[in-house]
Amino acid sequence: MKSKRFIAMICVSTTLLSLSACGSGKEEKNSTNEVTSTSMETSEKEESFSSEEKLNVSTEETAGSIEELNERVEKDVDDTIIALKSEYERLKVDINTYKKYVKNTDKMEAFYANVYEVNKGICKKMYEYSLDYAELIIRSDKSNDDKYDDLEELYDNIYEDVGEKVYDEIYDGILDEMYKDFYDGILENAYDNAPYDEWSDARANEYDWWSDTRSDTYDDWSDCRSDVYDFWSDIRKEIWDDDIQKAEKKMKDFQEEIDKLK
Repeated sequence: MKSKRFIAMICVSTTLLSLSACGSGKEEKNSTNEVTSTSMETSEKEESFSSEEKLNVSTEETAGSIEELNERVEKDVDDTIIALKSEYERLKVDINTYKKYVKNTDKMEAFYANVYEVNKGICKKMYEYSLDYAELIIRSDKSNDDKYDDLEELYDNIYEDVGEKVYDEIYDGILDEMYKDFYDGILENAYDNAPYDEWSDARANEYDWWSDTRSDTYDDWSDCRSDVYDFWSDIRKEIWDDDIQKAEKKMKDFQEEIDKLK
């Protein structure tokens, strides 16, 4: 009797173990299916995101708000100009006499070239930041009326603030100081003591470097400011007309123009 009961218990245990194994297999299979399904959904989302047309922006990480972008633009431009002004202060310390000027004309020429490149670089940033503002505003969930109003930030911060700062600090700032410090300063004061031919050549070269750099700097600044204004005006018009598609087309065209500058 006990033997039969023992055999019966073994059979029941075997059956339970078998059912447990089957259930575990189903759960594992279901778990695998869920993971596969999730992976497919993620892959589809990633594919959808990567295929969506996106415009390039000037910064490594897109600003999350207009206020953040305002701060980023101001700091970027201020840091760039401060660095250039600091470099100029070092140049004045290194070249503070006529003799030092004559021995370091290569440094003078190189600094003028750097002024031009810095100005050109800021102008390029003005283009890129203009696109950043448009991108941030157009892609927002706000109404077109609010977007229209927000575009004033592009005008105020790029066209006016950065544009005027570049003019005041570089064109009418550092370059004006260089004229006074070197052409109308060190070189002018050396007239009575320096060999005339040497002095005349040095002063002529100095004026040419200053004049060419000032002219090229102004041309780039003026063209950039005009382009930024036109871009702002065009985008604003399309938003006023409730035509987001045309606004995005203007942004794409502007991006292509920026790419040509690289």
